[in-house]
Amino acid sequence: MTNIKQAVQHGRETLNYRSENPQHEASLLLAHTIDKTKEYLIAHSEDQLSNVEFEWYKNYLARRLEGEPIAYIQQQKEFWSLPLKVTPGVLIPRPDTEALVEAALEHIPNNGRANILDLGTGSGCIALALAKERPNANIIACDNSELCIDTAKLNAESLNIKNITPITSDWFSSVEFKNFDLIISNPPYIAYDDDNIDYSVEKYEPETALFSRDQGLADLFHIIKHAPDYLCANGTLIVEHGFAQATDVRLQFIKYHYNNIQTLQDVQQNDRLTQGTISK
Repeated sequence: MTNIKQAVQHGRETLNYRSENPQHEASLLLAHTIDKTKEYLIAHSEDQLSNVEFEWYKNYLARRLEGEPIAYIQQQKEFWSLPLKVTPGVLIPRPDTEALVEAALEHIPNNGRANILDLGTGSGCIALALAKERPNANIIACDNSELCIDTAKLNAESLNIKNITPITSDWFSSVEFKNFDLIISNPPYIAYDDDNIDYSVEKYEPETALFSRDQGLADLFHIIKHAPDYLCANGTLIVEHGFAQATDVRLQFIKYHYNNIQTLQDVQQNDRLTQGTISK
């Protein structure tokens, strides 16, 4: 028999060469195995694991050693303090993307109504965060992946968030409403020949949510070009992009006659978002 303290130590040693924080990851995987919190592990370090639990735990460790993201093993990722279901085929939400939520909230009145479009919603993370913070807003969240739309619906139901409507759409193709106050998007923006992408990201996460043609700019440029047709007067578009793409993205905003164009930084002080408004 193995107790919790010994299991965490075994996990830490197992993941030592794979993870930058093997103690943390071992604890997360063990907590997932026994359906408890990390705090529970500390308070009950002498509790014994059953043989079945320890075998499941070793299986999770083996999957992590192969590079599988912990979010897919747990089938959950926290974003904006919301526990979200994620599975292979659905992009794992990143902390950097919370900057997009913060920027979007600046454009949505606290108690007022607003019509918002989230393009490429994935798990629904951005739309759900905005829906939670602005319950009077009406949010359409679209994605061309049925799996992502099903996941976004499931997350909305589990969180009891009702002011979000997930729909299947290839960018704007199935969006009928054309008077949005705000359009937001975290589209694929990695170039296909980018050598810096993490192995586990490239192997396990959905290619269509990561990579875009024309050095990662094709989907960004498509959204910037067509968003004015779907924005109301003085409506705003905010897109997430790579830190080295800010100049190209700003030039595209200028090309399509946006006003008040501004690039914003993420928590690492990298250029991460560009926004602009449309006057009609």
